[in-house]
Amino acid sequence: MDIVTFLAVITLIHAAFYFTDQFLKSCMNVPYIYFLENVGITIKPLQLHWFTTAFNRSVTKWALWRPKFFKIWFTVGVIVVGLLLLPSIFLLISTLVNHFRPVQEQTVQALQPVVPGINLPMKELSCYFFTLLMASIIHEAGHAIAAVKEDVHVNGLGFLLMFILPGAYVDVPTEEIRTLTPFRQLKILCAGVWHNIVLVLLALGIGLSTPFFLQPFYLHGHGLTVMQLTQDSPARGPTGLEVGDVITSVNKWTVASIVDWRHYLIKSISSDQMGFCVPESVVHTYDETIHHEAASDSFFGHLSRLYSKSKAFEGADGSVQCCSGDSDAHLCFELMEDKELDTGVAAMQPFSCLPARMAVSMSTKTCINSRSCPTDTHCLAPSLKNASRLLQISRRGINGKHKEDVLYLGPPVYLYHTVTLTSYIPKFSFLSLTWPNTIEVYCDYMVKFSGALAVLNMVPVVYLDGYWIFGAVIDLFLAPWCDQVTRKIIHVIVTIIGTMLLFSNILIGVWSII
Repeated sequence: MDIVTFLAVITLIHAAFYFTDQFLKSCMNVPYIYFLENVGITIKPLQLHWFTTAFNRSVTKWALWRPKFFKIWFTVGVIVVGLLLLPSIFLLISTLVNHFRPVQEQTVQALQPVVPGINLPMKELSCYFFTLLMASIIHEAGHAIAAVKEDVHVNGLGFLLMFILPGAYVDVPTEEIRTLTPFRQLKILCAGVWHNIVLVLLALGIGLSTPFFLQPFYLHGHGLTVMQLTQDSPARGPTGLEVGDVITSVNKWTVASIVDWRHYLIKSISSDQMGFCVPESVVHTYDETIHHEAASDSFFGHLSRLYSKSKAFEGADGSVQCCSGDSDAHLCFELMEDKELDTGVAAMQPFSCLPARMAVSMSTKTCINSRSCPTDTHCLAPSLKNASRLLQISRRGINGKHKEDVLYLGPPVYLYHTVTLTSYIPKFSFLSLTWPNTIEVYCDYMVKFSGALAVLNMVPVVYLDGYWIFGAVIDLFLAPWCDQVTRKIIHVIVTIIGTMLLFSNILIGVWSII
């Protein structure tokens, strides 16, 4: 399902709920209205709300469970959040400035909108919903527990779905909070951000320690296991990759992690096609471009091969063609040598039509020119279209048995997007390939979403926690020197700046990914 279809289906579901709700209410359907009021469900355009008091008793028990612990806990939270208020604003400023830099000077963005189907894979929607909802629940639970700890009544907790964004909220009387001292207010107001920060640290710790805890069951850092291949993946085929294959190297370059895999594919895209050190005997034996003379070892034989007219010609795509059109297993290889510096050039034609698998399998290493190749070998690089690359992917089975190398011919970006890999290799056949990767993906999303909620709620923005936090901070530190009117003016100015800064980041961020 593509993003347009997905959004259309979600819109139709919301519309069906809303029009059904309005129809039943207009008909004065008493059982339906009674059901909504007792359950606490509210249906609005593109929104679903559920408000309940069922968790109030549990929240009260948690708050009274360890009163001394929570007193220290929320005090530490105020200190930590207070130290991070200004850095969060500077983070938004630096992110905004980064958008206006030249593309080549831009750094990795710390904050970026996440849109399913654009920069969020559709297959990871479950991670998206779960982690975002959990980060929101933990955030609101912090406010609720801190409010009970400070003797502020909690009316109830709610859950909502705004189009495709899940969330939670807690209903705490603002008037009761305002009657507290500024520091006690901050204990309640900073509790949500504090819990998000702790959640980030917890998810980060679990994600980083996963290889250690799974060590009895999975190998880590010894290759990449193929978890999934899309139906249109060019890596499929009789001699292509299969689910369960363990990739150990690409073009003789060892890959032990996803970072290695991504780095080499990016390198292959940005640089020219690597050559292979192919034995000279292989070229003379299997070359189908040039007719080999019987007196190939004579001086005149070398000259005739060097200057004889080749069948090679330049194609419309810029690549050199020297093989017959009906040869799918052969490629045209270019000799990567400097005729003035390298030896043995006279024995080789500039282009040779060779069976690709034979040439690559007989090569000893990759190269840029023949000076880095062993004796009696020459650096040959396939002449391909601009975006295409020839990649030799070495692999083995999960049981350790060596399998035939895969020769991938095409754009490396297709390989990256159509093959899902994991750096975990199961030690036993009954273990799932997806479990470790699922844990890391969930931890990764939890770090991103919980961290984003923490940052956004530390910025002084209307309707967010930062608005109330900065108001309490201003009262706490400026009350001895400024009257209430002056403090309100300062609060309004700071809020306007913070709101403009956040919405500028959101607008530019959305524009950059559209």
